[in-house]
Amino acid sequence: MVTRFTRSRWIGGFALAEIMISTAIFSAVSAGLLLSFVALKRSYAATMDFAINHGDQMRISDYLALDFRRAVAVTAVRNDASISIPCYYDSTPTKSPQTPVLNGKGGVYYGTSTCAVMVRYYLSGGVIYRKEGNDEPTALAVDVQDFEFDATDLGKVVKTSVTFKPTFRSQGASATVRTATAFHNTTLLRNNRGVY
Repeated sequence: MVTRFTRSRWIGGFALAEIMISTAIFSAVSAGLLLSFVALKRSYAATMDFAINHGDQMRISDYLALDFRRAVAVTAVRNDASISIPCYYDSTPTKSPQTPVLNGKGGVYYGTSTCAVMVRYYLSGGVIYRKEGNDEPTALAVDVQDFEFDATDLGKVVKTSVTFKPTFRSQGASATVRTATAFHNTTLLRNNRGVY
């Protein structure tokens, strides 16, 4: 038995209303994904800036604590400090350690009593540098806005404050935000025995 199929089914495309609705849904989903991507990118940049600043803060803290604890004298002004430390090592290429000698007044010196090495910390172009003697300066931190020194307790305690630029802000940051990026360090000058 042979049957004839007639073409009775309706054949056609999408209606204009269906296309407009699907386009609107696609646009809303795309906009949501794009905004999420931008927010994730900003969050990543802020996290990286914070991690870099934190690493710089730890590096500065280590250097300052080491040098200030060994310091015999400190001359400091805003954004610049010169530190005099004993000559722990001789001037030979091998940098051999010198034998400590008591001076009879509670002090210790290395080599000769007048031998000292100058270490300088300074801020230049948003970068904190450390320069020891005649060596090339070493960059310790970037994106620094301010570097302050304050000697207290008869010049035996040095307080430092390093304020970083809040680079994770797209517009200008308020004073409160800038203060929140500050890092403070307090160090006892244990070699400074001139005043009691």
